[in-house]
Amino acid sequence: MTPYGHWQLAARRLLEPLAALMQPGRADLEIHGPASDHDKQADRLESFVRPLLLAAFYLQSETESAELDDDRAVRARIAQWFRAGLVAGSNPASPRYWGPDASYHQHHVEMGLLAIALQIARRDLWAPLTRAEQDDVARWFATCRGGGIVNNNHLFMSVHILEFLGAHGYAHRTDRAVVTAHLNQLETMHRGGGWFEDGINQAFDHYNAYAFHFYGLMWVHLHGAGDRDRAQRWRNWARLFVRDYQYFFAASGEHPAFGRSICYRFNCLNVFGLALAQDCTELAPGLLRRLCTRNLDFFLTRPIYQDQGCLNLGFTDRFDRVAEVYSCAASPYWAAKGFTPLLLPSTHAFWHEPEQPLPAERPGGFVHVMRAPGLITRSTPSGEVEILNGGSMVGNTQLRYGAWKWSKLSYRTGVHFTFAFPEITNFSFDSALTQQLDDGRIFGRHSTVVVEMDEHHLGYSYNLGFKTGQVNTSVETFVFWRAGWLLHLHHVEPRQPVVLRVGGFALPLSEPHALRSDPGRHLSAFSSDHRGTALQMLSPGLQPDWDTRLDETTERRHVAAPYHVTPVAKTGRVSAPLVLAALSWSGSDHHAASPWTIASSPAGAWRLSTPGSASGRSPTGHCRRCPSATRFRCRWDRPPLLICRIAPSSIHWLRSCSPAPLRRRQLSRRSPPRKLRAPQSSPATPTPFGPTAPTAKEPGPSRKSAPTTTATTPPSTCRPSRSPTAIPRLRNAPPTWPTRGAPNRTSVAASPPLPKPPPSAGS
Repeated sequence: MTPYGHWQLAARRLLEPLAALMQPGRADLEIHGPASDHDKQADRLESFVRPLLLAAFYLQSETESAELDDDRAVRARIAQWFRAGLVAGSNPASPRYWGPDASYHQHHVEMGLLAIALQIARRDLWAPLTRAEQDDVARWFATCRGGGIVNNNHLFMSVHILEFLGAHGYAHRTDRAVVTAHLNQLETMHRGGGWFEDGINQAFDHYNAYAFHFYGLMWVHLHGAGDRDRAQRWRNWARLFVRDYQYFFAASGEHPAFGRSICYRFNCLNVFGLALAQDCTELAPGLLRRLCTRNLDFFLTRPIYQDQGCLNLGFTDRFDRVAEVYSCAASPYWAAKGFTPLLLPSTHAFWHEPEQPLPAERPGGFVHVMRAPGLITRSTPSGEVEILNGGSMVGNTQLRYGAWKWSKLSYRTGVHFTFAFPEITNFSFDSALTQQLDDGRIFGRHSTVVVEMDEHHLGYSYNLGFKTGQVNTSVETFVFWRAGWLLHLHHVEPRQPVVLRVGGFALPLSEPHALRSDPGRHLSAFSSDHRGTALQMLSPGLQPDWDTRLDETTERRHVAAPYHVTPVAKTGRVSAPLVLAALSWSGSDHHAASPWTIASSPAGAWRLSTPGSASGRSPTGHCRRCPSATRFRCRWDRPPLLICRIAPSSIHWLRSCSPAPLRRRQLSRRSPPRKLRAPQSSPATPTPFGPTAPTAKEPGPSRKSAPTTTATTPPSTCRPSRSPTAIPRLRNAPPTWPTRGAPNRTSVAASPPLPKPPPSAGS
């Protein structure tokens, strides 16, 4: 089958279970699933419009290229039912009437999408209606005029409704002014580089593709000829966005679950088809076909179907709690937007050029920095992709959806993340720094500001807490990476007693068991299919713990699987400033999960080493200050070290350097990480994180977890000095855990005092 036929077949297979629900005289589909928090009329309209968009892409595709049996008959039956439903639903005299639009009603969103669908497949859905029927539909659309609209991407809906009315002879004298005002307001949400902040939601996430570039480029596609300058602006923004967005997809085609409405799945693909249709991307069509097809097939081959064969609520399987309260059973069909490639003719290069490897498939991988949204994406040696978020806020209105959808340290394909309930007063532990109060409430990051950002590290400032009770803990977090590992270091200043937790990646499990390590300074767990997670504690006094769901006694919380295990490190009850540091990993190579060794830790630099390379070569090297005194030049044959500079306000993980930046990135990934020599301090010994203190009773109920050992020393409760000389020092490393091969013990020349580099630009 040709690539074009493959996409047509995918659309038809999604339509077939919907066609089985199409009853004569109805203007909705009875799809099984939960209701939204809107009202029954809104859910009825949603069950009609979102499948209609899927049908529109299918109906407008080329019949002569269809490689399907009885294709013309199926098209005719589907189109006839949707036309009859449109007439019944928009007629106030009909018992199937959807009712008018109203201020802030969900109808407004669905009506905007309906206006687009009627224009995409005008030949099959609009043109066959009688003039009287068209008049009824136009009068129903006109109920949107003057209504209140949420100040976010919803402003696009009135634009598309009023443009539709104007294009078909139903314009009102004030419509053009409203369209212009709403487009102007939407453009104020552009923050640079093709990225839009979603109005009052304050978020940079997949809604840039789901909504802003879909509706923006669709406006260009359908109506842009009337305002060429504005149309070109949206094309230019889409060009920049697509350059970034190609880096959000793993070698498998999967994208990280991140932000709200992740049940829309392959909706995210729409921007690539529209960018090609508008000739506003320089990316190779063969690359984009590989990306789009892999993402589409990734989801369609997963158990994402409910008992009727329709799309379910979830991400890679059914998980109703993924959906926000505004979603209903038909909501997943917003994924229909992902079929924009069918707007391209079957002769387009997208369907014929040879496929090219995705960025995550290329040797050496990538690190891609996006300063406008404060995001970094990067690939791992296993072909996974992660989003490191320093800039996407969690608006006050978004907390009811769960701050953890935006505020993790990392959002990585293959592991994703866990939920926490109830949303506003709870936060999941994985891939995050969290605090628990004496009353049991748990808080993670809400809003954030990037303070440092480059291809080696990300730093941001934020607060743990909430207005209720004036909960306030200031944090500065710095994240560094290599291969499948992240190093995260947190400067924490609590203003009330808290228990802090640092979480590793949440390993998704299809079965309720995993092979876990004994509690210790290095925790690891592996599934039966050899995927794993690991957490290594660097700060003294951290206690090992697990957050798990391994039976049916608790509610499912993982986005991608019914069960999970998450390694967690927690403090005792603390109330004074301290520093927490840990390494976290996920992947499928057991040897890569081996702990790191603290090679040395003089004030100003930590040197973390790996064992000797698999080839048996013993890496050697040295570190010296570069002539400009603004960075360090570190050279070795096979780099065994990750070097980080720690200052009171920043950390810089200095990688092996060479005159060619590309060569530096390749070298930094050549030798995989190995086993750890962990730091610790005796109870009476000052540590780089402050003096030790007695353990106090931790607050609140704890999560269900496996039995653990108790550390003898909690973390520091001493305020870290702001003096430039007060740089954390790791001391007294204990014996290394057993490893596969002796660790590298090559000495490294002591580096001179590290100069403070110039600050990186934030978002």
